[in-house]
Amino acid sequence: MIRAVTFDFWNTLLREREYSSYRIGVLTQTLNEEGSPRNRSRVEAEYSSAIEFFLEVWMKERRHLPTTKLTEFVLGRLDVHLSTEAKDRLVKRFEEAIFTDPPPLVEDAEMVLKSLDGRCKIGLISNSGVTPGRNLRQVLEQHTILQYFWCTVFSDELGYHKPHPAIFRRAISELQVNATEAMHVGDSPESDISGAKAMGMKTVWFNESGRKRQTNGLAPDYEIGALSELLEILKE
Repeated sequence: MIRAVTFDFWNTLLREREYSSYRIGVLTQTLNEEGSPRNRSRVEAEYSSAIEFFLEVWMKERRHLPTTKLTEFVLGRLDVHLSTEAKDRLVKRFEEAIFTDPPPLVEDAEMVLKSLDGRCKIGLISNSGVTPGRNLRQVLEQHTILQYFWCTVFSDELGYHKPHPAIFRRAISELQVNATEAMHVGDSPESDISGAKAMGMKTVWFNESGRKRQTNGLAPDYEIGALSELLEILKE
């Protein structure tokens, strides 16, 4: 019996947005204001290098690196030394980029959460990237859906990201259910499906775009093209 359902955040409940261009602009502006100007093309190149390095760490170690480390890395690549106050302001603007263009809900997301409310416990398991969990919770609140979650587990607050078992283990613990009593819904075969399956959870691959299933890795228990289909699965 399924007593809890956990969801991924990006491209499962909310549409992913790209904020790199905005952050590069903020960084270029900050360097100009602080008397260490660099042309935008170089800033863009070094910012991209920093993101690539961080992705490599995430992929190899499943470890979350905070935005402060990203900022220090790219400033080092640019050979720039900012005051603590200026660096803190830069980190804050990087982390709050999401509020310049808040991501919209995926179709049927609110309806599904509302339908599940009271029927089972609902959790959120998300890799947070440059945007920290506290700001992602604000976005959920703005969409008036934060109220449905019994727990919200973000990689920046735990130090590990999906598919690391620690992030799934934390959610299961906070929901106070056994892994076999929980189902995870997400769009990433590697981060969501493999990670949750390894913990013993049931899995639902949200394959909205109709991608071809890879033969390697762990197969999901279910595959859906619309979130509303989840409600039919839970009737079984």
